[in-house]
Amino acid sequence: MKKKSKVLIIGTGGTMSAKLTDNKLECGIITQSEMLNLISDIKSDFEVDTTNIFRGDSTGFTLKHWLTLANTIYYQRNNYDGIVITSGTNTMLYMATAMSFMLQDMPIPIVFVGSIADPTQKNTDARRLLRESVILAGKSDLAETVVLCNGKIIRACKAKRINASEYRAFDTSNSKPLGIIEQFIKLTNPYKKKGKKKTKLFNNLESEVVMLKMHPGFQDKIIKNLIDTGTKGIVLEGYGVGNLPIHPNFVDAIKYANKKSVPVVVTSDCPTGSFMKKIYAGEIGNRFENFKIIPLYDMLTTTAQIKLMWVLGQTNKYAEIKKMMQTNYVGEINSEDPNSKIQVI
Repeated sequence: MKKKSKVLIIGTGGTMSAKLTDNKLECGIITQSEMLNLISDIKSDFEVDTTNIFRGDSTGFTLKHWLTLANTIYYQRNNYDGIVITSGTNTMLYMATAMSFMLQDMPIPIVFVGSIADPTQKNTDARRLLRESVILAGKSDLAETVVLCNGKIIRACKAKRINASEYRAFDTSNSKPLGIIEQFIKLTNPYKKKGKKKTKLFNNLESEVVMLKMHPGFQDKIIKNLIDTGTKGIVLEGYGVGNLPIHPNFVDAIKYANKKSVPVVVTSDCPTGSFMKKIYAGEIGNRFENFKIIPLYDMLTTTAQIKLMWVLGQTNKYAEIKKMMQTNYVGEINSEDPNSKIQVI
């Protein structure tokens, strides 16, 4: 008899566990065990265990939730062929990206999935997503943290929310999906594969990291005020390739951050394009060559914020922070440019 693939489904709440009660959508009403019964035929090919560690709206999740999830996955990693996490879509990308950095060199796939419609609706996407995520977790040789949406297998740190209400809620940004799942799993881009690995669990994250979007009229005093109230790291989303204002007040704010040893990293506000080292050197480097500003190439802004939280949980030395932020650990930086000196782990 053919051995069944073994998959663990971890429920964290969100619409995928919700039910309409008195015209209000309540999260956490439907358990993962009940969800599994909606696709009960899958049990003929898979041995599926379920657990619910949270049952709330993902907008209320904190770093404590991430730590609980990371440790749950870590201590179950050798018991299953793959793990599925069902989540609310509002903050799923934050949590999935956090798992990418907190759990490195996982031997199995970690698949995040969240539905737009609750499971009780006739045309819900919940059943299809759950079925596909179990198949991907149990049958693929993938060993990465991914988001599954509309048939696309997306590396978590490269996923972006593109639609608030349609089933194609997530897509990749400035990169291609790792593959698709339709009748079969098709992994078409380079990915980390299953195998015996020494998984690293990181439990230290710095919560005092803020993200600021550049805009005309940006108040430079915001940076100083944040630093004075305990901010430990700042992510600036610049214009275009990452351009920042050069007027004296803004320059003074950056100087203040440098003086207080608060690292400042810069991302782009553009979803696509080329933002590699040579471009940054010309655009940002010439303007701020005397200051400590760390350009992050094509890294997504949300990914940059979470990565900085992770990096500051490991070190407070600027040279190490810069090196780690510009090192590609989990596919967060594209390195197709042959002139790029990005280090790939």
